[in-house]
Amino acid sequence: MSEKLYPDYGHPDGIGATPWFSQRNGKLYPDYGHPDGIGASPWFSIRGNKVYPDFGHPEGIGASPWFTIKNGKLVPDFGHPDGIGATPWFAIR
Repeated sequence: MSEKLYPDYGHPDGIGATPWFSQRNGKLYPDYGHPDGIGASPWFSIRGNKVYPDFGHPEGIGASPWFTIKNGKLVPDFGHPDGIGATPWFAIR
């Protein structure tokens, strides 16, 4: 079974009850709760505790991390368009 990522209290849309992403083999794929629906291409890759845009992301592959994983949450990092943040955008469940 894959882990799911749900919008958390720092996300612009607020806390969500449906998963936006599914984690499989170190990649994050859009899930049924994502506004674009289920996706076959990964939007993000996980490397250690950092999350980078991957080839399926609308902005393409990124060299800077968009998120850092802290205590089961994804918090915006310096590569994120909104910059570093203190509140989590996604919760891993």
